Amino acid sequence: MNHITFKRLGRPVMASVAYFGGYCALAGRLGANCSARILSYHSIGDHPADPYAVRTEDFANQMAYLAERFTVLSMDQLADRLGEEKPLPPRAVAVTLDDGYRDSYTQAYPILARLGIPATIFLPVGLTGSHTSARAVDSMIQAEFLTWDQVREMDSGALVAFGSHTMSHVSLTRLPSSELEYELARSKAELEAQIGRRVPGFAYPYGTVRDFNPETARAVAAAGYSWAVTGVSGVNHRRSSLFTIRRTKIESDINMSVFVKALEGALDPWVVVDKLGRFL
Repeated sequence: MNHITFKRLGRPVMASVAYFGGYCALAGRLGANCSARILSYHSIGDHPADPYAVRTEDFANQMAYLAERFTVLSMDQLADRLGEEKPLPPRAVAVTLDDGYRDSYTQAYPILARLGIPATIFLPVGLTGSHTSARAVDSMIQAEFLTWDQVREMDSGALVAFGSHTMSHVSLTRLPSSELEYELARSKAELEAQIGRRVPGFAYPYGTVRDFNPETARAVAAAGYSWAVTGVSGVNHRRSSLFTIRRTKIESDINMSVFVKALEGALDPWVVVDKLGRFL
C-alpha cells in the first residue's frame, strides 16, 4: 500500500474515531475554540488521476458551509492576529490553495467570488505565465497553471491574495544555501513585480516535517516574508510560530461528512502520522 492509498483510507477512519470517540469535544474544552484553522486545497475539478483534487461540486458545498457557519478570514488577517497575539474571532478559518493550477481560476474563483470568501493562492512562480521548468513540471501532477493575466485579475479584487510557493516547487531541505536563497528571494521578487504589491506569505512545497526545519524557517524570514504555512495537521493559536503555521489538508478523500468533522478537529491527530513519516 503506497502512502497516497494509506492516507485516503486512513484519514476518514481517523476522523470518525476522533469525532465520535470524544477527541473533538475534549479539544474544544481545552481551548481549541480559541484557535484558527487553515484549510489547504490543491486542485479543484474532476481530475481522476489527481488524488489531491477536490471535485468542483464538493468545493462549492464546502465553501457554502464555511460561509454559513464560520468566520472566514484572509491569511493576512489571520497572520496579523497571530503575530500581534490579538483575539481570534470564534470559529475562525482561512482558505488556501497551493500549486497555482489553472482551475484555481476556472473552478475555485467563481465560487469564492459568489460566496464572498477570501483565499490565498500559493504560486510556484517559475511555472506561472510564460515561464516553464522541466524540473518543476516533473514534480507536479498537473501541467496547466495560472497565467499572469489570471493572477492579476484575481488580485485586483478584494478576495484573492497570492503567496510564494518557490520558483520550482522543490523541497527546501534538499537545497544548498545558495539555491535555497534563490528559490525564496527570486520567487518573491518576481511575484511582487507581476502584481505590484508586497508578498508577505510563503507555503513550503510538500509541507511535511521533512520539508522544513529551523534553518529553512530562518531563511524564509530572512528573504522578507512575514509568515509561512506548512502541510502539517492542526490548528493555530495566538502563540503559534508564524513560520510553521499548520493547515488541514482537504483532498479527494474528504467527503462532506468528513469535512464537517475535520472542521471540529477530527483530522488534527493525523499530525502523529505526519511526524512518523519522517522515519518512513
